[in-house]
Amino acid sequence: MLSLAEAASPELRAKLRDLLAATAAEPIPEAEPEPADLAARLIADGSAPPHVEPLLAPYYVVIVLQASPRDQDVITQNLAGYGEEALSTPCPGGAVALVPDADDGGRSAKIVRELSRRLGGRVWGAAAGRLRSDIPDGYQEAVEVLKLAKAAGSEPGVYSLDDFLVEYAVSRHHTVAHNLVEIIRPLMASAVLQETLGVLIRADFNRSRAAKDLYIHRSTLDYRLSRIEKITGHNPMTSRGGQLLGAAMTVYASRNSF
Repeated sequence: MLSLAEAASPELRAKLRDLLAATAAEPIPEAEPEPADLAARLIADGSAPPHVEPLLAPYYVVIVLQASPRDQDVITQNLAGYGEEALSTPCPGGAVALVPDADDGGRSAKIVRELSRRLGGRVWGAAAGRLRSDIPDGYQEAVEVLKLAKAAGSEPGVYSLDDFLVEYAVSRHHTVAHNLVEIIRPLMASAVLQETLGVLIRADFNRSRAAKDLYIHRSTLDYRLSRIEKITGHNPMTSRGGQLLGAAMTVYASRNSF
């Protein structure tokens, strides 16, 4: 039994070949990726499908956000306010957003302040501005800053590297970070002394305020501070000792969070 092509005349077979060739040559339109999938790909390796690249901004603010289950809708509602050009993808406890910025990143600080105000102190966040190709690096920076912010006992808000320059530098230096952790580790065996030092740091080393926040007498606080000095070898009420113990507490906590 002859196929349709074999039964056709030479002229018809020629037209059929031309039609098949033309059909094969026509490119199949590429599907647009879902925004969340595109954001995840940019965060992972900074790449995007070739047909999508011309539509992307050259510079983005990478924002990592976390909130309690009851405040997840706060993240969703506020990210929607940046329009379709902003991309976001879920992450544990929240989302990662990519907000387009000016070519030189000049709007990064403004975007951070604006988002922090809109979130109303209900969401933790950290932001880093980067060229589109460097989004993965920006994501890692934002994650580290967020860990430091939470470890330092900071209030909910959107933070950037400028807020934790010393702590970030220390955390990136393995030997220094390790030595700081070893200084503070013995103190972690006492929940009372750990809490006391943490409250003192958040009170900006103001003993009267720290004693009030701890609901203890000033003399009790002074006794605890002497114990902290004996255990760590550093006086938290001196400039050097306070800075060192503050950095040690933050690095220790950041390694056990997120």
